[in-house]
Amino acid sequence: MISVVNIIIELSCLITAIIFLKKDGSLFSILTRGYLAIVVIIETIGFSMSKGFHLNNAWLYNIFIIFEAAYISYGLYAALNKLTNKALMICSIPIITFTITYIIEIYNHGFLKFNSLTINLESVVFVVVCLVYFYLLIKQKDPIDLNTNAQFWWVSGVLFYYFGSTIYNLFIYFLYQDFPKSYTILIYVMLILNLLLYSIWIYSYICNSRQRKLLLSSY
Repeated sequence: MISVVNIIIELSCLITAIIFLKKDGSLFSILTRGYLAIVVIIETIGFSMSKGFHLNNAWLYNIFIIFEAAYISYGLYAALNKLTNKALMICSIPIITFTITYIIEIYNHGFLKFNSLTINLESVVFVVVCLVYFYLLIKQKDPIDLNTNAQFWWVSGVLFYYFGSTIYNLFIYFLYQDFPKSYTILIYVMLILNLLLYSIWIYSYICNSRQRKLLLSSY
């Protein structure tokens, strides 16, 4: 049931992105629609494999996290690029970290076990990069309009999700080991994190649409 709700949330985000970003021809908007489509497809296939056929789907998510790392890294680069000329250098850190850890994990345990260390470490790096973004944003002299600043909300969603995921990943092993019944609670925590991420992203797409309308009306 939780997996189905997750898929519905992700599908809602995809539909919203298609509606509000359809007139935005930027590379980030195109990648966003493509990434969200991949999310929905992977989650649907993963759910079918696990619940319908009782198959190991860890390898599927090992493929998915490559798309996840690439998309989030590029999104952070696109946001930082408007604030600093060192955006490429900053956003190369998540890619390098992911690549090294991913290769090490695949070498150590193969492709059929989920690369949990890779995604855990990547979550921490994403949080740090998000904090760098907000630090640079605060240093700006020009005020920002939160009603039209899509990048602010998109990065906020990333920060909340990966910060929550970092805390979740740190405690899940210990909680489950000492309190097996807490597993259900942890599943709901992850659902809330997903809902938070995609809700904020949906608002960022609405802001993007507002921003384009303001630009068109100014001509």
